[in-house]
Amino acid sequence: MAKVNKYEWIIGEELPQIDEHSIVKLEILERYVEIYLRYLSNNPFQSNLKLNIIDGFSGGGIYKGNILGSPLRIKQTIEKTKKIITFEREQSNCMPMNFDIDYRFIEKKKNTYNFLEYSLKEYNLYCDKTKCILGEFTSYLDAIILETKTKTRSGRSIFILDQYGYADAPIKSIKKIFQELDSTEVILTFSIDSLIDYLSKENTKVLENQGLTKNEIEKIFDEKDDNDFSRSKIQPIIYKIIVQQVNAPYYTPFFIKSDVSNRAYWLFHFSTHPTARDEMMKLHWEKQNTFIHYGGAGLKMLIGYSGEYKNTLFKNEAYEFNDFSKEKSIDTLSKEIPRMIHTSKEITFETLKNSIINETPVTENILRESLSNSLESGEIEIKSADKLSKRKKFTTIKKDDFLIWKGQKQLSFF
Repeated sequence: MAKVNKYEWIIGEELPQIDEHSIVKLEILERYVEIYLRYLSNNPFQSNLKLNIIDGFSGGGIYKGNILGSPLRIKQTIEKTKKIITFEREQSNCMPMNFDIDYRFIEKKKNTYNFLEYSLKEYNLYCDKTKCILGEFTSYLDAIILETKTKTRSGRSIFILDQYGYADAPIKSIKKIFQELDSTEVILTFSIDSLIDYLSKENTKVLENQGLTKNEIEKIFDEKDDNDFSRSKIQPIIYKIIVQQVNAPYYTPFFIKSDVSNRAYWLFHFSTHPTARDEMMKLHWEKQNTFIHYGGAGLKMLIGYSGEYKNTLFKNEAYEFNDFSKEKSIDTLSKEIPRMIHTSKEITFETLKNSIINETPVTENILRESLSNSLESGEIEIKSADKLSKRKKFTTIKKDDFLIWKGQKQLSFF
């Protein structure tokens, strides 16, 4: 998690100080890796688990106060989780699990790279499955993709790209990861404010390097030249371009709040499976008031950037993943979701969820709860997959249940 011109690791010298909001990112990463590993090993008949962990901006591994950075934290978390999984499988008489996990830690600064190797060895976390690479992430990406595809047919991997700004992990590189690997996830830090501040017509290369087309670049500058320019206008343009360029099936795009700076940056999670997206959303809710969303509470969550909520950035209207935000989402979705069911007449919960999952800041369980009023009023009926039984409570809704429109005169489409 090295930061340019801010973090420097030199053996024998004072360790760098980590920012408070960066500690939250590490905690999110730690929890997600644990959840991911447990999910991959939940099949009692499975005997082998292959996974690649690639940390593209590793840093030195330890901060002042003995706070572990991403490489050491990831390895410690996985080792601890492996022991728990092994014990649980033994207690349940399941097949033993062979964990085949490769680690690639990339660091471009020589002194920091040396410190990273040193810290891994000091914590007894260096092994033949661990490779430290001196160089830039983009320079080694092709080799890592090839190595990953050779190791596992699915290319199962997690890329952790905690860059300092926006340029060291170009969007075109993220796109390539998803083009080449079928089962992968990317956790990306993107400093949107830094990018907006740096933009100028005299220097379009920064956007070209991200993989943006000429038309996309012109659209951004047209907005920036507007007399009524605000960050809340240009951010959704860049956001939409990023998710379209990456073309990952599922994603979360929320700001992480810093107590020491008003600089805005996204923590993106791109994935190929809806369950992965939902688990990451749960962590956003778990870290209440740390992640911020400056948009709507229901569907089309980025409406918050539009003229309807003009200039919301850095104001108190922020959606902070707390109890108030949850109630607001439930209230909003309880009006929006019935319209979709009315249009479809009949739809499974899984199909509904997957069709809107990228458009709302809620988890799967909150989505279930938003159906409560419609279920109780008789506006909708929920039946099991075989349609032989009805669900009376939203908490019992299963993914293959059918949501059936029954009709309600009071329904408003406005």
